[in-house]
Amino acid sequence: MNSVNGGWAAWGWGERAGMIVLAASVVLLFWAAFQYGAGYDVAFFALFAALVLGITGLGVHVAAREARFRRQARSRE
Repeated sequence: MNSVNGGWAAWGWGERAGMIVLAASVVLLFWAAFQYGAGYDVAFFALFAALVLGITGLGVHVAAREARFRRQARSRE
């Protein structure tokens, strides 16, 4: 896998899944923030879920990226 060209094609499946989860959490965060601001107090749980999903998505993305870099470095040796 060549990561020099950059872009979506250079990412592995873990990196893609992490970014998809992160993007979904951003959408949920904005939706829940507007709902909470409109007076729906139960939307606080959606805000909390968006935060958890965002952190999880970022963690999956970073872990998959680090694993790919380690595999590439090991194959060069």
